[in-house]
Order: sequence, then C-alpha cells, then structure tokens
Amino acid sequence: MKTVFMSGLLCLTTACSAGIPESKPVDAAYLASQHIPSSGTLVAARMIRDQDGEHILQLNRQAGPSPSAPKSGRIEHIELTAVYYAKQAGGWKQEWTVRDVADCPELDAAADFFISSVAVTDINGDGKAEITIPYKLFCGGGIDSYTVKVILREGPLKLAIRGESEVRLPGQPPFGGDHKYDKALLTPAYAAYKNHLDQIWKTVSVDIRK
Repeated sequence: MKTVFMSGLLCLTTACSAGIPESKPVDAAYLASQHIPSSGTLVAARMIRDQDGEHILQLNRQAGPSPSAPKSGRIEHIELTAVYYAKQAGGWKQEWTVRDVADCPELDAAADFFISSVAVTDINGDGKAEITIPYKLFCGGGIDSYTVKVILREGPLKLAIRGESEVRLPGQPPFGGDHKYDKALLTPAYAAYKNHLDQIWKTVSVDIRK
C-alpha cells in the first residue's frame, strides 16, 4: 500500500485524503494549558484526530545519573516515554504508554526517538489512528550496535520489531541488524502491519558511522 511522508509523520494516502487521521504538532505551552503533565524534556507532541475524536501523543526524554550511582555526575540513565491521551468531557485520559530505559552505570548511555519516522496511520481502514514509535537504546562503548525497537499501538493492540542497528563503517562490511518480529506479525492477518513496520525498520536501523 502506497504511503507518503507528511511533516515527518507517515500517513496512508487514502486516509489522508479522507481526513483521517489528521495530525499537527503542539508545543509545551499547549500541553500545560490542557493540564497534561510532563516528565523530563518534551521531545515532541502532536494532536491527532480520528473517528474517536481528539488525541495527543507526547514523547518525553529524561536523563540523569543511574539510580545505582546517584552521585556519579554522569548521564548513565535515560528514560524514553511515549504517552497517548484521548480527549473526554472531563479533560484528557491516558490511553496507553510506551516506556523504555537505558540504565548504564559506569558505561556510555544513549536513548532517543527517531522523530522523523514516528508514524500516524490507518492501516486497517477502521478510522482509528495507529501510532508507530521507533527508538534506540545503548549501553556500552566503542562501535557496538544500538538496540532498536519499532512499536505500533492502536488501543490495546501492540505490535513490534525488536533488534539491533546495522553498523556501517567506511571500508568495512556492515555488521549487526538482526531483529525479531512479534508472532502476530508473521500471520496473514497482520501482513499489512508487517509491511509498514518493515518500511520504518529499514529506515531507522541503518547506523552509518564515520
């Protein structure tokens, strides 16, 4: 199925032309005005509208010392959090959360969302937005691969590819890149989802270093 990129978000062509799902960025001031809490640093946030109404996707990153070495003075613990809210009469209700951590006492730590590949889609055509969140985690040093995860959520549905980045160094053959699919993605019923996640995986898992 053909897809296009819109402002860094992936949207199915037919869904975009029908106005479902709609997506636009919002800032920290807007989140505060809506009494939506934030932990750490706001990386990005978007307002999303589908047949169920308005939603907000909030991506946060929090970095500091490892809990096991709180006085180290080093960034050794990084937490990534994606929270999805639905608008209701009384305000905003949290629908789901994706949270992951790189905790690396005495090691180098890294963790970041692949913001340009975060995706809003309607793959099954039910009018409800699916959200795909790709990110990377790292503990170690040298030229080791990153851990890479590409996770799709639609309500209680959660599908993912998990593996490692494919490291490419000048003049050397690439290494890494191994990954595994959730079992559901290997069934015919979820073939379209697998194709979508594969497309994002191929983009975010390539790790070019100089």
